[in-house]
Amino acid sequence: MTLSRRKTLALIGGGVILAATGGAAYAVTRTPRSAIAPWAAAGGHDDPRLRALSHAILAPNPHNRQPWKVDVSVPGEVTLFVDTDRLLPHTDPFGRQIVIGLGCFLEVMRLAALQDGLAVETEVFPDGADPERLDARPVALFRFRPTDAAPDPLFAHVPHRRTLKEPFDIARPVPQEVLERVLAAARTTEAGGSLDADSIAALRALS
Repeated sequence: MTLSRRKTLALIGGGVILAATGGAAYAVTRTPRSAIAPWAAAGGHDDPRLRALSHAILAPNPHNRQPWKVDVSVPGEVTLFVDTDRLLPHTDPFGRQIVIGLGCFLEVMRLAALQDGLAVETEVFPDGADPERLDARPVALFRFRPTDAAPDPLFAHVPHRRTLKEPFDIARPVPQEVLERVLAAARTTEAGGSLDADSIAALRALS
């Protein structure tokens, strides 16, 4: 069977992380059962870093490019690189979408690590960065440390994310109570929202 990029992560220096336990491979199909199988099987590694990474590689990313590479040669650390062969120079010339995808990778890894009682300390662009484009230097250095922090309940929702491609009913306003509940659920992020008509129009014009 063929392995999708979505289900594997090549390690710098050799090796591979499978989202499935036991080295199982899933055929690339469009059937829902096959699509969700790696989500259910993620986490089957002895090293807690690899367990966290097996969840992180399932993070949402632009056009499913899987634009990441990692180095786990230093115990207790993970170094994240962008795979420059998977950039989107025509549709994403400044790397904005790719960076958002890398941020999703980071957040899912952080949530997964907390399940094992580990915090992830993050140093962004430890060797500096080109302000114009992403390059081969590290995007981030992660250090895994024991923590007494409780696991984040948002982790339970990670396997249930989906991309909604149906049209939104823009004529129906969102109740203030619903907006407040959404923002409260995103308590650890810099989420924001507005019901102001002018602000909504400006944001709609951007998208």
